[in-house]
Parts: sequence; C-alpha cells; structure tokens
Amino acid sequence: MLKSRAPWVVLAGAYALFIQELVRISLTNQMHSMDNLLVIDAVRRLLDGGSPYESDRFLYPPSSVPFALALTPLSDTHLERLFPWGLAALLLVGWWAALRMFGVGLRSWLGVAGVAAFALFNPAVSVVELGNWTAPVAAMMSIALLLMGRGRWLAAGVVIGVSIAVKPMLVPIGLVFLLARKWRGLGAAAGIPIAACAVVTPLLPEPGLFFTRTLPFLLGGQDGFARPYDSSLPAMLPRIGIDGAPLAIVRVAVLAITVAAAVLRWRNGGEERLRLVDTSAIVMIGTFLVSTPAFGYYPLVVLPPLVASVLVRGSAARSVWFWVALVPLVRPLQFIGVDFLDGGHAGYRQAAKPLAWMVAAGTLLLVRTLRGEPAPRRPELPIQPAGREPERLAATSSPG
Repeated sequence: MLKSRAPWVVLAGAYALFIQELVRISLTNQMHSMDNLLVIDAVRRLLDGGSPYESDRFLYPPSSVPFALALTPLSDTHLERLFPWGLAALLLVGWWAALRMFGVGLRSWLGVAGVAAFALFNPAVSVVELGNWTAPVAAMMSIALLLMGRGRWLAAGVVIGVSIAVKPMLVPIGLVFLLARKWRGLGAAAGIPIAACAVVTPLLPEPGLFFTRTLPFLLGGQDGFARPYDSSLPAMLPRIGIDGAPLAIVRVAVLAITVAAAVLRWRNGGEERLRLVDTSAIVMIGTFLVSTPAFGYYPLVVLPPLVASVLVRGSAARSVWFWVALVPLVRPLQFIGVDFLDGGHAGYRQAAKPLAWMVAAGTLLLVRTLRGEPAPRRPELPIQPAGREPERLAATSSPG
C-alpha cells in the first residue's frame, strides 16, 4: 500500500498542512530565521571591510562565504518571510530523493505521509523556523545517496563536496566512499571544499580568525547561548555527573563502535540501497553522538532515507522500536518532559529527546548489523487441492 498512489484528496490535504505550517512560520515566526540572519549579518561585514569571523555566530568555513554573500542583497524582512519557504522546498527535495532511491515518488502513500508529517515533526519545523543551513545539508545527503544507489559515485562526490563547502556536516561520509573504494568520488567530495577554501580564504580580511577564534569556539561546544540545546553526549552526560576521564572513555568507545559497525554493515552486503542507507546513518549518528554541538534538528540528515527504507525487508524502519523512538520528536510533545537537568532549563529538556532518538536508532542499527543481512524469503509452493494429484503426475498417467 505504501508504494501505491494516494488519492488526490489525500494529496491535497497533505500539502495543505505543509503550506499552512509554512504560512504560520513566515508570518508569525517568533524566531525570525535567527540562525540565517546571524550568518548574513556576519557576512555583511565584508561590505564594510570587516571579517565575518569577527562574529561569534559565523561558524562556517571560508568556502561558505559566497553562498551567504548571495543572500546579502535581501533585507532582513525578506529573509524572514522567504527563507523558510526555500528551506522547506529543500526538505521536500530531500524527501523526494529518498523516496526515489526506493522506487516511489511523492504521490505514493509513503510520500504523502512524509509531506503531512512536516507540520508535526519538531526537527523539520524548528530547522525552518530558525533558518538553519542544516536543511540544504539534509537534502544533499539524500540526493547523494540516490546517486550512489544508481552507481553514480562521482556525481555523489560532487554533491557531498558542495554540501561540505556550505556546512561541513557530511565530512564523515568520506568513510562510505572509502569502504566502497570509490576514489574519484572521494576526491570530488574532498577536493571541492578544499579548492573553494583555497580561493576564498585569501580574499577575506583577517582569515586567520577562523583558526584562532572560530574553530576553538566551535570545537569547544560554543557557549552558554547554544549549549542548553546541544544533544550530543559531551554536552548531556556532564549534566548527570559523567565528565572528565569517564566522558572521554565514553566518547572513544562510541567512536570505535561507530567505525566498527559501519565497516561490518558494509561488509555484510545485501540489498545495495539499504546497505548505503544503513552505513551512512551509522556513521552520521555516531558522529552526532560524540561531537559537539549536535542540535535537535540534526536527525533530519539521516531520517528521510531511513524512513524511506521501510519499503525494503530487513530495514531498521520495519522495527516498531524505530517508530516508538520518534514519538518524543513529535511537535505537540516537545515541551513535555521531566525537569531534572541543570535546573530544568527548557533547552535541556528538548535536547534530551533527540539524544534519546539517536541512541535508540544507533542501537537498533547496531543490533541489526550484528545479526547480519536477513535471509531471502523462500517462494511459497502452490497448495494442491485435497484428493487431487499434481498435474504433471496426472499427465504422465493418462492414456495416449
């Protein structure tokens, strides 16, 4: 049923929900595309001869400056009103690519359900409300997996390279290229952002600030403004008393398990598209767990392909626990939770839910990897009516 076409009335209802949520965000959004405006304001310093890295909130590599610079002619009002629509369109493209990887489209029941879920899924709504650049990264992740599944690894490497140039979230996907031994694709994925940085960096005033100010700030988990919303283990575990050497041991252990599980999942083989989705999800979820920061909308990078993989037997999405783990990320439940972390800051409560999903999804993928690829289903033999011989025997026993 998930593959069949949904009726027009269902399709219209799903897109009506999608559009009404966008209208609400663009007209009444209290966040006012905050993340994007901070980036644009930082890049506007170039027009006055300053460096974007003078701002504590410009946390992107030099290769991202041209992308942000292209948006500077728009006023803040236009960015607040139009940018959410652009990000939502990118999320829709990413969902389309994830569906196409498994042979269905947006008109299918699964495709329509995903569109309707936009208004109810907190990571999707929050990334659009904030105007965060994770949305294009999520779209390019799905597009790259679609290309990999079709054997177009060089094109996939170009997509990953552009994504890293915009926001370097997908650097760990280089491990997938290594496992597949697709050296040209890996070269494109690494070469594009390196070349872009090499061109842009000398043109920026005080480019050294990226290394002396921005990188230490980013690698340190940012500051008190963002830290309450950080869902990574290095941010969450100290709130329950796990810090210092024990925390370092946990991070190293999770990283080692991530790499080992990704290698094992790749070697297990099986259905190629599912192998690509599972391996990339293991790599990215493990990265989000051990690195900092990792915000509540980061699951969007891996969720569309994982959800679309429900069409394939043996996928993690066919486990009921996969869907149970998603329940806390439903938007009406975002403010429900216990207040026991650092005085009950609302950000801590919200950050705990994406962390719980990442742990649950990562554990589910690990368990299924250890079990190996499910055996192919044996075809069923036709049942013969009682009291009758098979046709072949009847034919051999008949005269003439």
